[in-house]
Amino acid sequence: MAKNVLNKLTVHLYDTNVRARLYDHLMVLLKCQEGLNLRPLVALCIGSDRYTGDALGPLIGTYLEEHTECSVYGTLDHPVHAGNFVETLNIINQRYHHPLIIAIDACLGKTHEIGNIEIWQGGLAAGIAVGNRLPTVGDISVIGVVNAQSQIGYLDLQSTPLSKVMKLSQVISEALADAINTVNITAIPACSLKAGGE
Repeated sequence: MAKNVLNKLTVHLYDTNVRARLYDHLMVLLKCQEGLNLRPLVALCIGSDRYTGDALGPLIGTYLEEHTECSVYGTLDHPVHAGNFVETLNIINQRYHHPLIIAIDACLGKTHEIGNIEIWQGGLAAGIAVGNRLPTVGDISVIGVVNAQSQIGYLDLQSTPLSKVMKLSQVISEALADAINTVNITAIPACSLKAGGE
C-alpha cells in the first residue's frame, strides 16, 4: 500500500491516548513539509460507500469538509474511487500550485492488524488490495486497517463491520481535523525530527 515510507507511526484503535498520539505525529509530519505555510492543504479521501470497508475515506472526508477549512476531495456525496481517481488528481494539480496532499484510505491487512491506524511521510498506492493499480499519491498518508485480506478483496471490504469503520473514521477524523485546524490558524515552526513513530 505504501511507497517511500518515512517516519511511520502505527497505533491501534483502542490504544491509550490514540487520538493524541495521532495528532502529535501528524503535527510532526506537517512541520517537516517544505513550504508548509505557503502550500494549499488538500485532503484526498479515497474510497466508496458501495462497500462498507471502503467507506472509511469518504466518511473522513465528509467530517473534514464539515469541520475544517481544508480543501477536501472524497466525501460520501462525492467519492473519489478507481473510476475517477486519475481525473481527480489532475483537477487537484491544475487547481493548486504544489499542494500538500494528505492521502487517506482504507486498507486490508492481517487478522491481528485489524483496527490499526498507520500514518507516515510519503505516498500510498490505493486500490492494490482489490487489484487496481492507481498512481501513488500523498505527501502524508493515513490508512486504517478495516478487515483481513483474503483472495477476493472486494468481498473482504463488503463484509467489513460498519461499527469498525465508524470507530476508525471517528478517531482519524478528529485527529486530522485538529491538526489541520492548528496548521491553518498558527504559523508552524520549522521541522524537528522528533516523532513517536515505530
